[in-house]
Amino acid sequence: MARRETESIMSKLRSMSEDGIASLMAEFAGNEKLRKQFGRAGERLMANKQSFDRNLETMLDFVNIPSKRDIRDLKSRLDTLSSQLVNLSIKVDRMLAGKADIGDAASEAPRPKQRPRSKKNPPSTGR
Repeated sequence: MARRETESIMSKLRSMSEDGIASLMAEFAGNEKLRKQFGRAGERLMANKQSFDRNLETMLDFVNIPSKRDIRDLKSRLDTLSSQLVNLSIKVDRMLAGKADIGDAASEAPRPKQRPRSKKNPPSTGR
C-alpha cells in the first residue's frame, strides 16, 4: 500500500510544473511539523548510511578486499611518492650536469708536466 502511495505522489510531482513544485516547497517550508519530521528522517538516513558504510568496510577488510578509503589512501601515498621521485630525478640530473661541467673544465685546464723517472735505482730482479 505504501508503494502505491509513493508511486502516486511521484506521478503527481512529475505532472506538476515548476510553479507547482515551488508552491509545494513553500508549503513544506511553512509547515513546522513537516520540516522537523524531514529533518529527523534525514538524520536517521545519515546515521544508517554511516553504520552501513562502517559495516561494509569491516566486511571487506575481513575478506581482504580494499575499500574506497583504502584505495584513496593508497592513491594519496602513490602521488606523494611520485612527486618525491620527480624531485629526486631533478636533483640527480643537476648533479650529473654539475659533474659534466667540472669534467669539461678539468679537460680544458692545462695539465702539469710530469717529471721523468730517474734511472739511478733500477728495479731489482729478485736474484
